[in-house]
Amino acid sequence: MKSPLFEIKQVVIRGNLYLAEENIRTEADINMGINIFKINLAAVADKLKMMPMIKDARVTRVLPSTVLINVTERRPLGLLPVGNSFVEVDEEGICLQKAGSGVPGIPIITGIKVDAPGLGERVKAEHLEDALMMTSGLPDEVINKLSEVHVDQNGQIKAYTLDRIQCRLGEAVDIREKGVVLARILQEMQKQGAKVKYIDLTSVGKPVVKY
Repeated sequence: MKSPLFEIKQVVIRGNLYLAEENIRTEADINMGINIFKINLAAVADKLKMMPMIKDARVTRVLPSTVLINVTERRPLGLLPVGNSFVEVDEEGICLQKAGSGVPGIPIITGIKVDAPGLGERVKAEHLEDALMMTSGLPDEVINKLSEVHVDQNGQIKAYTLDRIQCRLGEAVDIREKGVVLARILQEMQKQGAKVKYIDLTSVGKPVVKY
């Protein structure tokens, strides 16, 4: 316990894509130079899990002098308008952080009324679950082309591409199939250079393209 061999010399962080290492180090609050066996690993992990962006955290000792932090982050899936700004939410509807508009790869979710949620809280609103289910089920190549996902009061979902093509997706069913078909159609439209008004995938077996 008194050997300088076991004094902490470095903290290694893995798994973070969205959070800066410095923010995780600050929250973990591990002092360099203290004995590695004096660290309460579970307590450090619990503190990290209090951060809205972190879904899970594991803290381990790598003897003789390294503490390893593995984090599993929540993935921002959509932007919810709240007042004059936006908040990022993940697939479970957890409020992750405030954000400006136009975050690449994260469409704005409209048609849903929400009060200002606290960070780390689950946002509860009618049809939000449907919108998040649809968005999470679409392939990344489609999500990266979307600017907005709109859900109406009947649970019908429309997505809009960055080129303002309306994609009528209907209810949040057959999501994987709709995503595959939509990706193929968008790819083909791009190759052709065609101007499209809307793509209707309400019935995934009978897609309709309006030029």
